[in-house]
Amino acid sequence: MRLLRYFVTVAEERHFGRAAQRLHIAQPPLSQQIRKLERQLQVQLIDRSRRPIELTDAGQALFEEGRLAITHSERAFAAARRAASGHLGHLRIGALQAAVDGVVPYVMREHRREFPDVKLDIVEQGTAQQVAQLLEHRLDIGFLRGPIDEPGLAVETLIEDPLAVVVPDEHPLANKAQIAAADLAQEPLILWTRAAAPTTYADIVELFRIHDIQPPVADESPRIQTILALVAAEIGIALLPTSFMNLGRHGVRFVPVRPPLPHRPLALAWRTENPSATLAAFITVARRTAPRYLEGLTQRSTDPVPHKNGSLR
Repeated sequence: MRLLRYFVTVAEERHFGRAAQRLHIAQPPLSQQIRKLERQLQVQLIDRSRRPIELTDAGQALFEEGRLAITHSERAFAAARRAASGHLGHLRIGALQAAVDGVVPYVMREHRREFPDVKLDIVEQGTAQQVAQLLEHRLDIGFLRGPIDEPGLAVETLIEDPLAVVVPDEHPLANKAQIAAADLAQEPLILWTRAAAPTTYADIVELFRIHDIQPPVADESPRIQTILALVAAEIGIALLPTSFMNLGRHGVRFVPVRPPLPHRPLALAWRTENPSATLAAFITVARRTAPRYLEGLTQRSTDPVPHKNGSLR
């Protein structure tokens, strides 16, 4: 590449002296380097008998392709430097549904602002699927729930995503800052099915066990939008991860549950031996963005509920 760059500069200037000045080297060494290139290619590139110097047919062909080669090489070198700093690459991301509807869009949006040329692919998966695909090198990072006991994975708590009570807007509990689990003892409950969300289902069971209550079950559904629709229709109340507040369903209210309640961290997981600078940059952005996401959720959970006539209560 160095010899090619020397030759292209001479070909552009049609003068060894001016080319040497541009390259910041003396003229005799430059002439020697061009002869070296000619020996390597076994062709004559420059007709030195003319003033100004002229390119031979071989020289003209190399000049045209050489400029392209230098341009492409500069792009390649720049791409390598950008990839080494996390500004270029491709990440495959796994995420729970609660993460997809919650913190993940915030992280991806912030990451895209800083690293617009990094391609992010996201797939919605449960924790067990993410762990398997991380270990199989089919995912680079996952948003999942612990605990995870895999020596090959680094796991870091990103945010807390506690259960919230989802009630109709006109429900007597909708105006509370927090709802005690005991207040739910007689409320018909709409459950997210065990098959669709085993961790959340287990946490709900644990919450009721802690408080020694067993509310009546009105219905079950594997789909979040169906659950929210049933709550809005006043069929019952639900317990869901706070992240689903971002779905913005009209007619329902997410109200925090008064402690104690099950520990529900949302964690990041990635392979410990993954040296990717692109991955490291994404993790840094996620750590910085998640607290702002939580602040937004806190603000929304304390906003007053409007009456149907538009006033606030």
